[in-house]
Amino acid sequence: MRKTIVVTTLLSLCLALAACSIFTPRRGFNRVLNDRNVQITAQRALDNDPQLGGRAHIGTSVYNGVLLMIGEASTEEVKQRAEADVTGYQGVQRVVNLIDVMPLQSVGRSALDASLTARVKTSLLHIDLHGFDPGRVKVSSAHGNVYLMGLVSHQEADAVVNIVRTVAGVNKVVQVFEYTD
Repeated sequence: MRKTIVVTTLLSLCLALAACSIFTPRRGFNRVLNDRNVQITAQRALDNDPQLGGRAHIGTSVYNGVLLMIGEASTEEVKQRAEADVTGYQGVQRVVNLIDVMPLQSVGRSALDASLTARVKTSLLHIDLHGFDPGRVKVSSAHGNVYLMGLVSHQEADAVVNIVRTVAGVNKVVQVFEYTD
């Protein structure tokens, strides 16, 4: 029951962010669809790899052809195996493997990270910067670390990072931005 609620919440957040991303002018519609397809395909490849089963918890995010991998792997070899599983997809310009090598975390930790992601996304609504659209920023969390992706100006990135650092529960902010200026 608890796992179903967590999965439903995560799915709802992903769908909401995907809907927001479609209406931003910095990525074309085809790029948005390609990113979504790559993310689904990459996540499926990781989930279906029997050599990763029970040895890794990995999430993927894709924005403008950049594939981000976060979570945990029990060994460096498992981390590298996961990267090999998702390397070479058409439309992926680079893979950013930020998987932590550490003991696997509990479902409770995953729920805390989902909650943190939601709080961070909400905090982005408070950025008062002319022309800023929070839908341009993709937010992911693992182990209290917040990973930020998107096509933003340096001024927008600074504003986002300054706000995110103040959100309760954030240990570290990792920028995986691409810049428009």
